[in-house]
Amino acid sequence: MTEKVVVGLLCDPDLPSVIADRLAAALPDDLSRGDGTVWEVEAVCDPFEALAPDAEQRLLDKARDRVRHTGWDLALCLTDAPLRDEESVIVAEVSVEDRVALVSLPALGGFMITRRARRLVVPLIRYLAGRTDRVPAFGGRNRVRAAAPSWANASSEIVVDSALGIPRLVAGMVRANRPWQFVLGLSRALAGALTGSAFGVLYSNIWQLAASLSPWRLATMAGGAIGILVTWLITDHDLWERRRSPSTGLRNAGTVLTVGFGVAVFFVELFAFVLVAVGVVASPGYLSRIIGHPAGITDYLTVALMATVMGTVAGAVGSGLENDTTVRRATYGHREWERWRTVRDRDR
Repeated sequence: MTEKVVVGLLCDPDLPSVIADRLAAALPDDLSRGDGTVWEVEAVCDPFEALAPDAEQRLLDKARDRVRHTGWDLALCLTDAPLRDEESVIVAEVSVEDRVALVSLPALGGFMITRRARRLVVPLIRYLAGRTDRVPAFGGRNRVRAAAPSWANASSEIVVDSALGIPRLVAGMVRANRPWQFVLGLSRALAGALTGSAFGVLYSNIWQLAASLSPWRLATMAGGAIGILVTWLITDHDLWERRRSPSTGLRNAGTVLTVGFGVAVFFVELFAFVLVAVGVVASPGYLSRIIGHPAGITDYLTVALMATVMGTVAGAVGSGLENDTTVRRATYGHREWERWRTVRDRDR
């Protein structure tokens, strides 16, 4: 008789939910290769109280309850919360006795997350199902160790040393923040930036100033404008987490990088638009007369960059009008509060 194993994927909203849906579609085929077992995978999105100090424990408790009281034979929890201790970044917590495991998606890095998750999850499921007696290590830089007593009653942990794991963890946190959505949310900042850039495009004095500046001064001004907008967004929308926890520093680093990435993309897009505008407004002959020498492509780039710097600084003012929810979704703290409210309202 063919054996059937039901695997549950219990996930947070946002990125974990997306990855869980992809895994649910791919895992039955991945698991059945070379195995006569029928594998059934179910994905369930269930936010947990991420603000609680024992949040990971609560998520695992939910998974244990589902294994005990539903048709699930084992369960994997997918979270976008970073897990680490003083020495290591924790990729997964494993409790073979309860047939549950917790996987921290940020620990997988910022690229090819679905592929890396499949490489980790397939052998992990086989281990929880009793198909192998060894906890699978994930890649050559990861190792397996006995779980610390404070970590959710797990029996084993898959970890990577901090020196190697933290850069990948921070990249994964930025990916979980989905910075492209942050860029799309800066509509009011874009309106302010276009207004500021218009002065640089239409006023010939700005062209002369741009032509007189050295490349390093222009680069410094561009970096300063990006820094101003990043700082303005973080402070004006209160994105900096002040509550003390082991992961606060990492969360703030992820926020700064997310906002920085989003603003850099914003700057490049604005520059491209302004460059086209300068090309339309300023003919080569007229630009040559204004700047005092024959105009070339470098001069058009210089003028466009100067106008973009002006627009970016003006965009900082416009960013203060952005919807707080739109901007704050680029941070862990706001998403956790949303999940906490969802759980609170559901349990009333």
